[in-house]
Amino acid sequence: MENRYKTLDGLINEKSCGNMICKSAFFDGLDCASFHELCKSSRMKSYEKGEIVASDGDSCNAIGIIGKGQIAMQKITSGGDYATIALLSDGDFFGEDTLYSSNSKYSCTLEAMTPCHVQFISKEALNNMMQVSPVIKDNYLRILSDRVLTQNRRIELLSQKTLREKIAYYLIDLYNNEMGQEDKSFVTKQNYCDGCQDCKSCKYPHISRKVTLPVSKEVVAKYLAMPRPSFSRELISMEKDGLIKVKGREIMLCDVARLEMEIVEGLNNN
Repeated sequence: MENRYKTLDGLINEKSCGNMICKSAFFDGLDCASFHELCKSSRMKSYEKGEIVASDGDSCNAIGIIGKGQIAMQKITSGGDYATIALLSDGDFFGEDTLYSSNSKYSCTLEAMTPCHVQFISKEALNNMMQVSPVIKDNYLRILSDRVLTQNRRIELLSQKTLREKIAYYLIDLYNNEMGQEDKSFVTKQNYCDGCQDCKSCKYPHISRKVTLPVSKEVVAKYLAMPRPSFSRELISMEKDGLIKVKGREIMLCDVARLEMEIVEGLNNN
């Protein structure tokens, strides 16, 4: 099989991948000369859909930055199935929480959900760049902190008891991430939705927003730790109740405030 590794220098002119990597949070504030130097010490590998990027227990000697595509971080359950613990896409990282750990081994399996391009930066190259460009160290620490916050949200999601509560939490979190409003509440907004037949007399402030599932419904169901059929049935039930409208991967949040209430009530009952 043809060697699929490339230096990033040979790929950087490809807008579909190079531009995305340039905009990655890892390179925030990095000057062009330093970026070019880092590119020369990096390597790129392509993966096909379904291919394993790294297995649980493999040694980690580099961080991976996704230039294009989607990767699922998975753990094998006691029943032998894969449980998705995180979904990564363009500009996201993996290995940053493992590279400097005591055993430097992956604690989960990473599988390509779509064709992917991944840029790998070795520990040695990263150490050298941190000494030359302190901004890389600052970005690295920020990324590690963000990963902790993401895992905390994941724990909160899984703490929801019902299927509807989990789905509502996921959809609202997805919208917040897309809009960069992670700490803002929908309930404070007073816009009316376009999916309700009786907005003015309803006690809830209505907001209509659309989100796009980043991966297939099957993968989302795994991420939510529920069977695929149960996920589909609950989406249909939520649509009948006027909470959402589903069209493929696009989901219209017809009544965001009520979705938030589902989460609040779930937390109060825990």
